[in-house]
Amino acid sequence: MPRLLDLMRAAGQNPRETLLTEEDQRQLARYLEMTPPPPVELLVDLVRQRVRVHELQATCATATEAASKLEAMLGDLLSGNALLCPLTTLRLTPSGPRAVCRVNGTLREFAIHPAVDVEQLRQLHPYDYVVVHEQVVVDLWTGDPWLYTHAHGPVVEFKGYQDRARHLVRIADGPQERVAVLDPSLRETPLRPSMRLIVHRDDPFQVVARVPWEQTESRFEIPVDRLRTRLEDLAGVEDIAQQLLEDVLVRICCPDVRDQFGLEPLKGVLLYSYKPGMGKTAFMRAIALWLHEHGAQLGFEVVLYAVKPNETKSMWHGEDARIVREDLWGAIRARQALPRTHALVQIVVLDEVDALGKRAGRGEVVSSSAQSEALEAMLVEMDGLEQDPPRDTAPAYVLCVGLTNRPDRVDEAAKRPGRFSLVLPMPDVTPQSAEDILAIYARGDELPWYLHGEVCTHVPVETVRRSFLRPALGRLFHAVVLRYTTDTQQGHEVTAGQLLSNAHYMDVMNRAKKRAALRHLRNSHVPAVTADDVADCLLEVACEAARQIVADPQMLIRQLDLKVPVARVDAVPAEELDEHRYLRVAAS
Repeated sequence: MPRLLDLMRAAGQNPRETLLTEEDQRQLARYLEMTPPPPVELLVDLVRQRVRVHELQATCATATEAASKLEAMLGDLLSGNALLCPLTTLRLTPSGPRAVCRVNGTLREFAIHPAVDVEQLRQLHPYDYVVVHEQVVVDLWTGDPWLYTHAHGPVVEFKGYQDRARHLVRIADGPQERVAVLDPSLRETPLRPSMRLIVHRDDPFQVVARVPWEQTESRFEIPVDRLRTRLEDLAGVEDIAQQLLEDVLVRICCPDVRDQFGLEPLKGVLLYSYKPGMGKTAFMRAIALWLHEHGAQLGFEVVLYAVKPNETKSMWHGEDARIVREDLWGAIRARQALPRTHALVQIVVLDEVDALGKRAGRGEVVSSSAQSEALEAMLVEMDGLEQDPPRDTAPAYVLCVGLTNRPDRVDEAAKRPGRFSLVLPMPDVTPQSAEDILAIYARGDELPWYLHGEVCTHVPVETVRRSFLRPALGRLFHAVVLRYTTDTQQGHEVTAGQLLSNAHYMDVMNRAKKRAALRHLRNSHVPAVTADDVADCLLEVACEAARQIVADPQMLIRQLDLKVPVARVDAVPAEELDEHRYLRVAAS
């Protein structure tokens, strides 16, 4: 190593700053150890050449990095001044092809940079873009998933071909038809009427994609196999369930029998009750689940759609009808178009169907046409249902079920035959059905009951009915909780049984169980449901319902369907009803 240092000094190099690699140093050391040794002048010249080579390499690397940074800066500068335009077509000129692009709604023509592949330009989709700088197409922006997603606009219906050679098709967005051009990716795809196509968001005359057959889901669809409410979980609905199921089976699911006896297909059912909380929604879910579970045996498939009151409303004019026509019925038609081996029954449950609106009639004023657009779209779609089975596939049927607490507000045109033609009232609550409802929510083998001075579990249902539910209902169901006076000063009394709905009895049992649970947590008194719990909670719920009606007398008129004006409403004080407390539980 000392000889190597002397050699580097002889070459005029600083050993600490010389750009020699370890390999160079090892090679020079081998030369110095050779016998006979090479001339010192030759080794000095070799050191100088190696140092020069490394200096030039370092300079080239620095220059290359600087050039890359400069190129990136120029690219950023150009892209910052560039314009992104959708390519409409290529026009052949004597000087070569030129790009025709849409800029701010107008067509403009640009030259094409020699570095841009013209064949790639021909294969662009409507949602791809070209990069234009200084009136020249310099690059492409394509293959970006964001572009594809952003370009998707409204879903329309394919009506037919206008000009196959030019790839022009007729599409419909509601009743209006227009002509659009197909994306190159769709020009070899076989299309047939009723197929759903997607147009470009910013260009309604460009079809960019087709809705696949598998994409038939709707935001209104509820998986039937996930429902948990069964008919046996409901009380007092046996008669109405039998009537509805008979109509569905005879007039929908068995077309041979229907045609043999000349019955009209069932398209719509109106299920109403003036009193809210009677279980209309739960009843229809139980009906859908029953049909689903028996569908395999009877040879049909069930699909359920649930439309809530505000889901068809929008602040934009015309959007209400579009939601009904496309979001709801578009999914229904798409599922009907799917190939199938079993009959298809699609049930559309319209909660608070009166919220769809009502058209202006005699003595009625509608402030805006938007109030009835959703209703009119619904009626048009119902009238357009194809209930007859096609020849090449299993039949498909649609049953619309409207739920309402205000049947008087449902448009008369909706209730005519052929639409919501089957009108069914929810059965009123009787002492027996009230007991059945309480018994449903009193189920549970581990639920503790205070019976004969002891805390018991696994109490038989009949014992719970006899010792807890029936006595409480016997005192409270016919107890007067409300009095009202008409404009002719005639007094009338309203009992708890008239006032309470199915939901109230569910609330009664839940409150009673909560009382027992709190005593269990606090380790005070009886840690079980007592007869007093049931009776007290029944009185509590009845008094609360009475106070609500006192605050809003119109509730009384609606729920009891009164035909006379009400001048005064008074709730019976709870002290007058306290006689029901026939059983006291001493503190433990």
